[in-house]
Amino acid sequence: MSVSAARTWTKITVDGRSFQRLPVRTRWLTEKDDLAEVLSEYLFELEPGDTVAISEKVALLLEDGGVPTGDIRVGREARLLASFVRPRPGSRGLSVPEKMAYVLWRTGRARIYAAAAGGAVGRFFGVKGTFYRIAGSLARDIDGGRPPYEHLLFPPFEPEHAARVCADLERRLGVGVAIVDINDFGGSVRAVSSRSMPASTLVAVLADNPMRQRLTGTPFAVVRSS
Repeated sequence: MSVSAARTWTKITVDGRSFQRLPVRTRWLTEKDDLAEVLSEYLFELEPGDTVAISEKVALLLEDGGVPTGDIRVGREARLLASFVRPRPGSRGLSVPEKMAYVLWRTGRARIYAAAAGGAVGRFFGVKGTFYRIAGSLARDIDGGRPPYEHLLFPPFEPEHAARVCADLERRLGVGVAIVDINDFGGSVRAVSSRSMPASTLVAVLADNPMRQRLTGTPFAVVRSS
């Protein structure tokens, strides 16, 4: 099946407005690929006013933002803490020892232990998400450590860096660009370019995760106002 034949637009209504979404399937991308070149290769149906949404993980991969797992020292502390993590279905989260070790290093032991204590109390009272609310965005948003990128971790973009990437790609593509972190449990928009739909609109338009990147190899989506 050709890439073009596999493309299907879907529709969604947000606040009374109609939008179309086109997930764009690609080959499996590697660190050797160039983000701008890959976008030019696969995005051949763009129109003025479109916004191209890019998976944050893939943007990091192609912008040399991945951290090799082999460079991370995993001690007994990280392995012990990772063993207590109960990830959501379809995710491994900080149950990956390399992720836990990286977050411990970047965030600090005091905050992670406070988060672990808070999470235990939260679970006792049936409150979910306490650990990540205390631990912060790095613990919540770090990705990678699983096939096909099990050799890399993807810490979230710094917003300023992500904004520069979006602006550069907008100049090359001639349409709005956004870097998004969307999954089946929600998501966020890391940055948008000047021609992009507002971040709040994109979050709502992509709330049902039409990209489904890991299962379908669709790291990009074109979003269009109907």
